[in-house]
Amino acid sequence: MKKILFLAFTFISSFSFAQEAEKDYGQIHGNFQTNAQYYLRDTIIDPNGTAFPDERLLAAGFLNLTYSKGDFMAGLRYENYQNNLIGLPEGFKGEGIPYRFIRYKHEGLDLTVGNYYEQFGSGLIFRTYEERGLGLDNAMDGLRLIYEIRPGLKAKALVGRQRIYFETSDGIVRGGDLEFNLNEFNGTNSRTNLIVGAGAVSRFEESTDPIYNLPENVAAASLRANFISGNFNIFGEYAYKSQDPNSSNRFIFKPGHAIYANGSYSKGNLGIILGYKYYDNFLFRSERVANFTELLINYQPPLAELHTYALPALYSYNVQANGETGMQAEIAYKFDKGTLVGGRYGTLVNLNFSNSYALDKSFITRPGFDSVPTISGTDGYSVEGAGLDIETRRLSWFNDNLKFDIPRRLNNIQYSQDFNVEVKTKINKSLKGTFSYYNFIYNRSALLDGVVDDLVSDPNTLEIVYVNAMVAEILWKIKPKHSLRSEAQLMLTDQDRGSWALLLLEYSIAPQWFFAVQDAYNYGHPDPDLRVHYPLVSMGYTRGTTKFQFNYGRQQEGVFCVGGICRVVPASNGFSMMITTNF
Repeated sequence: MKKILFLAFTFISSFSFAQEAEKDYGQIHGNFQTNAQYYLRDTIIDPNGTAFPDERLLAAGFLNLTYSKGDFMAGLRYENYQNNLIGLPEGFKGEGIPYRFIRYKHEGLDLTVGNYYEQFGSGLIFRTYEERGLGLDNAMDGLRLIYEIRPGLKAKALVGRQRIYFETSDGIVRGGDLEFNLNEFNGTNSRTNLIVGAGAVSRFEESTDPIYNLPENVAAASLRANFISGNFNIFGEYAYKSQDPNSSNRFIFKPGHAIYANGSYSKGNLGIILGYKYYDNFLFRSERVANFTELLINYQPPLAELHTYALPALYSYNVQANGETGMQAEIAYKFDKGTLVGGRYGTLVNLNFSNSYALDKSFITRPGFDSVPTISGTDGYSVEGAGLDIETRRLSWFNDNLKFDIPRRLNNIQYSQDFNVEVKTKINKSLKGTFSYYNFIYNRSALLDGVVDDLVSDPNTLEIVYVNAMVAEILWKIKPKHSLRSEAQLMLTDQDRGSWALLLLEYSIAPQWFFAVQDAYNYGHPDPDLRVHYPLVSMGYTRGTTKFQFNYGRQQEGVFCVGGICRVVPASNGFSMMITTNF
């Protein structure tokens, strides 16, 4: 700890604040956050104490510091986990400075040494980013060069290893990207524009596997285009990945393919969005045996609505990394005030529909070492029907010649379907309302229990959850700076944990105080002993850029998702505190 504090002090003290107006010593900015929770044993929501930690008090926090002067920038992040909160990866343990960098930008040149985040296109072949709520941080540690060859033509090149907790990966990641922007190239501001790009990424990881001839170099490449004309915006990207047997795809030797496309139209009060996805064996990591959110090189956009209300969010969508296809459609329309639907102040109506299916696969199996059929060491499967039907058969990937079994067919299995309607309106000068309806089909076996598709032999054995949910939110402006927000949520289902109801009241005194109380009641649980209430009280205080928040009560088990990546949040009871500040 003393060594870390000394390093941080040395970093800060090596620069001075600009106290003299005639001299420029640069600027230091930063932000700080800490989360702590004291857990209480609750035998009702956690009878066996599975989620109850030995420490009782867990805490996690970080401090970002950034110094900038002219074309130079440098920064570091100190992190401390004593230990990490339950539900987050246990690998985040202890303290250290896992993120530090120096960056130089001048006349089209952008050079970074150390840690950095980057993305090529939509992220199909490369995206590094941080999402603390998921315990995800796959930052690169190495070199990155971005160069604007001329206006409208930009190149990127990078090399390094990815962060895994307080270490770096064994695998080395290399990549490059080139993007052309027609308007910037021509120096115009036309309403019609074309942006095209191409990228390539490779991973090197040594292999000493005694069974399989695993490729040490795995490559991925993509082509993308974005056409904009007036009210239309169309984007599409195709990506290919070479053979990448790993623990997530059960060590199959099938190449990967991905398509991501979306189009939008907006004019006046109308907005329309359409999207399509096709992901076939396209999970990409810098180590073959990494799990969960560890060492992800790429990102597969979920094309599904991110629900923010507590009960609908219990069934958020989790992208199925080994293969899925689906679509999304969204229509938003603002009804003018004075019309039948618009009323006195106008009404915004938003309709959203999305679905996701398993690929229609014919599996290729071989006898395993225990005589149980396995897809490991084979091409894995071929894909039938819509989308890509590309298959490569080779028998030379084994150190011995093993025979394939008869292919087994997987019927088209639905992962999810989400239809929701949201209506926002102003009732009068003091009241605003948001009213929502949700209809879900949720494949719990695949999305929550993690049953991979090659183990699904009979779709009738899957646990499918059918949900209808309604939410009403009212915001009442009582007087200047004083407001009361209320939520009433109802979720109806005969499957899983049954039906729920939730009520919330939140009183705010802007810009400093808020007080909230809520109760979620699992009144429809199939086990009468688990039809319990989850009360929670909260308060927060803000002063300048510093915010304090305190909570006490029960937290129901659920799923927390961001961008199609999810983690399970165990049920808990206790006190929690969060402090954030910026400077």
